[in-house]
Amino acid sequence: MRIRVVVFVAALMTLLGRGGALRAQEPVTPPVPRAAFVGRVISGTDSSGVRSADIRLFRIDSTHTTRTRRGTDSLEIFVDTARSRVGITDSTGAFALRRLEEGHYLLHIRRLGFSPLEGVLMVDSGVVNSTMAMPQTSQLLAKVVITEMSEDRLKQKLDRVGFFDRSHSGQSGTFIDRAEILRRQSMTVADILSAYGIHEGNVTLDRMPSDFDMLRSYPADLVVGIEIYRHGAPTEFNMTRQGPGVLSPGGMSNLMMPTIIIWTYIP
Repeated sequence: MRIRVVVFVAALMTLLGRGGALRAQEPVTPPVPRAAFVGRVISGTDSSGVRSADIRLFRIDSTHTTRTRRGTDSLEIFVDTARSRVGITDSTGAFALRRLEEGHYLLHIRRLGFSPLEGVLMVDSGVVNSTMAMPQTSQLLAKVVITEMSEDRLKQKLDRVGFFDRSHSGQSGTFIDRAEILRRQSMTVADILSAYGIHEGNVTLDRMPSDFDMLRSYPADLVVGIEIYRHGAPTEFNMTRQGPGVLSPGGMSNLMMPTIIIWTYIP
């Protein structure tokens, strides 16, 4: 035993002699992604900017090719919602999604009154710039859909995502359905949330992590339900957003912010 102790002490003295006092290993902070997807969405009719278009980038996690019964190839695509991003165009149709990780993304763009756009986007370490034209279906379609949208369709969406189950199970949250949104005649998400005293928070939009400031101008006519949790969200949402840790910059204050879950009519 005495020999082992001497060896341990000698080794310790050697370490102290080389590097001074022993220091705890500092946590390694992952580098912040620097890629970006910026551009403008315009109308295919008159090239004017499309305001409040919903832009979603679904991060492709993996793909798998299978053979159908007819002998043709079928591609299955798996996405990672925690690394997917959502944004919205401003009054001129411009948008900017920054801090993107490198990789391939499925691109979906939606706006009432326009035919949707879909595609695949490859992002490297730089900036991807694009101008995209959306075919216009009807100038009056947006207002018609807002007032005549099937109530059953909205209820099906909220039922599918568990909105009603959580609201009826005694969850300590505030649940705002489509009828309440229409009653308040809100124009944007910020208008809806301010009525409940919410001016900041950690946000997910259809289970995708989102930036609160970017979604302030998100149109209320696209929203079918909102959940607000002031003191911790249900565990099922823990994996749908990359929440800050206690040791991250501003981590503790961010953890104390309310969690806001937004559901839209978009499938």
